[in-house]
Amino acid sequence: MARKSMAKQERVIEAVRQGLEGGAAVEFIQHSGFAMATSGVARHLRTMGGRGRVQGYVDQGLTNLDILEKCYPGEDLTGVHTHVHAQGNLFPKEERPKTTRPVDAALFPTTKMSITVPSDLYEAIRAAALAEKKSQNQVIVESLTSTLSRVPVPVQEEFKEA
Repeated sequence: MARKSMAKQERVIEAVRQGLEGGAAVEFIQHSGFAMATSGVARHLRTMGGRGRVQGYVDQGLTNLDILEKCYPGEDLTGVHTHVHAQGNLFPKEERPKTTRPVDAALFPTTKMSITVPSDLYEAIRAAALAEKKSQNQVIVESLTSTLSRVPVPVQEEFKEA
């Protein structure tokens, strides 16, 4: 099997390790420099014996390369490199330094979100954006902001606890 394919599969294993599924897994793999869609992630997982098998190996404490060796015995894995974990992942959860940032504080001023909407709603958003000479994103944000600003405060507090 090609080294590039093995490198993609290593990223798929890392996505499983981080508990990512669907669009989040695809975004993670694409951020790592590989072009892949949800169907590609599913195909790679299927060739490795399924998500459950890979998750079982992760639960056993095997590294990504060890998992590749188990899934593909006899394959040449010399060109496959694993990415170094982010510094936050170097410490077990109980040993991580305490942060001074409030738990519910946003890290960035905006956050990207991917949603699936019915086709007629999408067309309505597109038409509203054209009519108002705004981007579809602006129309959606303004609509949500307006609607959520009318939600009673006790209901908002209930959602913060969840």
